[in-house]
Amino acid sequence: MKKILISLMMVFVMSFNSHAEEDVDPFENVNRGIYEFNEALDDNLFEPVARGYKENIPEFMQDRIRDFFSNIGDISTLANQILQFKFENSVVTLGRITVNTTVGLAGLFDVATDMDLKKTKEDFGQTLGTWGVSDGPFIMLPILGPSTLRDTAGLYVDISSDANVINQLDGSDKNAAVLTGALDKRVELLPITDLLEDSDDPYIAMRSSYLQKRKDDIYDGNVPITDEDF
Repeated sequence: MKKILISLMMVFVMSFNSHAEEDVDPFENVNRGIYEFNEALDDNLFEPVARGYKENIPEFMQDRIRDFFSNIGDISTLANQILQFKFENSVVTLGRITVNTTVGLAGLFDVATDMDLKKTKEDFGQTLGTWGVSDGPFIMLPILGPSTLRDTAGLYVDISSDANVINQLDGSDKNAAVLTGALDKRVELLPITDLLEDSDDPYIAMRSSYLQKRKDDIYDGNVPITDEDF
């Protein structure tokens, strides 16, 4: 059933390819409205909590939480590397998971990086990209932030997939894990928040930086040069 769902998502995304090429942000007015909503929510809730966490929780504890969720993320990365036929990278990621889960005490310590097992991040949006699925139009998601049609489909798969270990938890444990992971991610994004606030049009700056980063992610930092670049 899940494979059928993924296939349907791919067809849905590809049907928007020609539209996306004409205009990367055809829903800009709606997206700006959602962006303003997200900003108001972030200014009054998420950012203050994140800054309080960063300033008051010992750095050692923050590192342990970050390493723990990083280890969980490696499991999803491994699945997507296999789907992208990046077998060499998948061996390294499998080594990271094995080392950090055992020697690193269930991922609380990132021992693998010290062993030169390089961390990489892959998600299903990137997998769809490597399969040739175009971005589709830019979409601003409530609370979740910037995305594209393709990445939104990929995000759904990543969140609901069995490769997401948090899905194996129940009730309050799952809710606590989701909230803690979101808080850790928001703390990581604090420097980007400061940069966007200094720009003339934060929405445009956010959209541009997101799309550039996603392209860089899909091509592993080796984005091909096209005629438009000239």
